[in-house]
Amino acid sequence: MSVVVKKRLLALLQDDHKNYYELVSFFLDGDISNFEKEKKAVNLLTHEFDTIQLSQVSLPSHVEEIKQWYNSENRQVCQRYQDYLSQRKAGAEREYFKNIGQAFEFLLKVAPVKKVDGSWLYSIINYWNDPVFHDLILIYLEELGLGQAKANHVCIYDDLLRNLGLDDFELFLGDEYYHQSAVQLALGYAPPEFIPEIIGFNLGYEQLPLHLLITNYELKELGIDAKYFNLHITIDNLDNGHAHKSLKVFENVYNKYKDKELFINKVKRGYALNQQGISSLQIIKNLDLENFVFQILKRKALIGQMVHNEKQVIGCKSINQWLANPHEIGSFIKQLVEKRWIKFNCDPEESLFWRMISHEDGKMYGVFTPAERQIIHDWIAGEQYCSTVLPYKNSLSKEQPLHDYLFSYISDGELEHLQSRVSQTDNFALKLCKLTPFLAPESHHKSIGLWSTQKYVELLFPYLTASPR
Repeated sequence: MSVVVKKRLLALLQDDHKNYYELVSFFLDGDISNFEKEKKAVNLLTHEFDTIQLSQVSLPSHVEEIKQWYNSENRQVCQRYQDYLSQRKAGAEREYFKNIGQAFEFLLKVAPVKKVDGSWLYSIINYWNDPVFHDLILIYLEELGLGQAKANHVCIYDDLLRNLGLDDFELFLGDEYYHQSAVQLALGYAPPEFIPEIIGFNLGYEQLPLHLLITNYELKELGIDAKYFNLHITIDNLDNGHAHKSLKVFENVYNKYKDKELFINKVKRGYALNQQGISSLQIIKNLDLENFVFQILKRKALIGQMVHNEKQVIGCKSINQWLANPHEIGSFIKQLVEKRWIKFNCDPEESLFWRMISHEDGKMYGVFTPAERQIIHDWIAGEQYCSTVLPYKNSLSKEQPLHDYLFSYISDGELEHLQSRVSQTDNFALKLCKLTPFLAPESHHKSIGLWSTQKYVELLFPYLTASPR
């Protein structure tokens, strides 16, 4: 390990509270022990709970009311979605995404949370020998796709971003987009006394939100693969899915807990953690494609500020002078609009700037990726001229997904070593113990994690791997 990396880890270990991006990096760092992650988790969760007022949590305070309330909330969401569908069939416009560029912005801004999907349940697999937790363990394993890449939620989302060309946009996101991710990871490394909070968080997270249904519908309309979102609609159902299992675990643990009032209060504050950070609905309501374009141009400015022709003057400055200060990008864009290089709410082909970046003979062709051009195109076009169907598709068919072709040609032998250790171990508990570290949020979607998950499922829930006759 390099000196720089050691210094960074030491700083993270010593500080009680860093920014959320660094906290997420901390929890996803395989070089840091679970003991240290547990300490950091307790500090973070304690800080989060100090900001919560239980009196404002919508979850009922009596166990007999919660199931009825849960069902009622579900019915209301389904009814509101039917109202949405009726309005769309009557000719109403999309409510969330006016164009593909906005959909891309949304997918990028929710990515930090999607890339730790299910992580809040990681610590629960340590309690495999208590049947009361088996439903929660099963939920976690299903989030991991039971070890199949094509069903692993993180793998699916990673593939979605990669297929759209959005897998290199991490630097565009502010620290606030990592807040909820840090909370979920902290729950995943929390000690046993936080089990009620984990149950409460899971109870809230498995509720069917209206925004998920509408997002799924509108992404499909735009030609974007919505498998990730559709999957959460089907497996989280209240009949026999994750929502049902969540209620079942809540009731079973409540019956075993001695201090009922304390348990409910802990569940309620865990439930309230769902509201920490920026929600998907807040992201949708605050989509700002212009600001996103400015961020793209600022990044390009840092790279290309010295490669343009000094003779090209726009608003008393050369392009190099404009790009020398990324903070002046807004003024630069204003000059491009005044000089008619950009014409908003028109066919982008009428804008010289668009032709320069999109045509093969354009002076800036190749500077922007297809995804960046898509975002810029829809920003210029406005609602009337924006693209309504994704112009570029994954070359592989749905019958042959990318997962089926993925293979690592560079291996350090870690997987082979683990397979050997597990096969040589006769003790059931020791087998699970050897597999557990690789079901962690930082590794479950990698080759060693996928194999470990398959083996874990085979041992603990053999009926899930049995072939039907």
